Amino acid sequence: MVDVQDRGIPRTDSQADDENVEVPASVDASISVEDLPDASELTFEEKLAALNMTVMRHPLNREILYKALAYCREERPLREAEDYIASLPQFELATQNQYYLLMSLAKAHGLELIERDERGERVFDDQKEGLSEDEVDDLIASISFKTTEVGDYFVDYNKPQARLADLLGLVPERADTYVELLRFVESEPRPYGQIEALLRGKPALQTVIDGRLETMQPSVFVDKLERAGALVWKDGWTLTEEGREFLRDLTSN
Repeated sequence: MVDVQDRGIPRTDSQADDENVEVPASVDASISVEDLPDASELTFEEKLAALNMTVMRHPLNREILYKALAYCREERPLREAEDYIASLPQFELATQNQYYLLMSLAKAHGLELIERDERGERVFDDQKEGLSEDEVDDLIASISFKTTEVGDYFVDYNKPQARLADLLGLVPERADTYVELLRFVESEPRPYGQIEALLRGKPALQTVIDGRLETMQPSVFVDKLERAGALVWKDGWTLTEEGREFLRDLTSN
C-alpha cells in the first residue's frame, strides 16, 4: 500500500481528527461471525449512527466502504466482494484488508452476512444449535454479503452527486473554483504541484477566521472533493466515474 504522503498532499487536520474518533466496540471487526451484534436490540437510527461512525472514522477507507455498500445491494459471495474492493483505486491506500472492511460493515449493520450450505440454502442460527465447531464448519459451505435496509439508506443519502451538490452549495462563491479543478484533472491525472499552481492566488482561497483574512491551502479543495467522491489518487489526482458524471450533467444542463 502507498503512503498517503506519496499523493503529494499534506494530511489535513480534519483527517487527523477522523482517525482519532473513538469507535464503540460493537462496530469493531473481527474474524468471528458469532460476535455480530443482535440488530433486533437497536433502533434504525442507532444502526445508522453505528454505520456512519464506521464509514467515516478513517478517511483512507471511507470511499471503499461506501462503494462496498453500494456493490453489495445485490448479494455478493465473499470472494467476489473482496475482488471488487481490491479493484478500487482507493484500495491502494486502504489501512485494512478486504475481509476486515466487509466485516466492519456487517458489525455496523450496513451489510448482512449470509451463510449457505452446499445446496445453496440459507443457514440460520437455530440450525447450528447443539452442533460442534467442526459440524458448523461442515454445514456452512459459503458466505456472502448483502446490503441491509440501513445500508441502502446510507448509500442513497451519501451519493457522490449529492455530496458534490452540497459542497458546491455550501459556499457558492467557491463553486466555480471547484468546477475548474474538476475540469483540470478530467483529461489526465495531475500531481498536487500542478493543482497548487492552478489555484495559487485565487480569491476562493481567501477566508476570514476570527476576523482575520487568511489564505487556505489548495489541499483543502482537493480534500473536500475527495471526501465528496469526485477525486481519487491514481498516479496523480484524477476524476472518479462519479466526478465525470457530475461534469457531464453540468455540461448538459
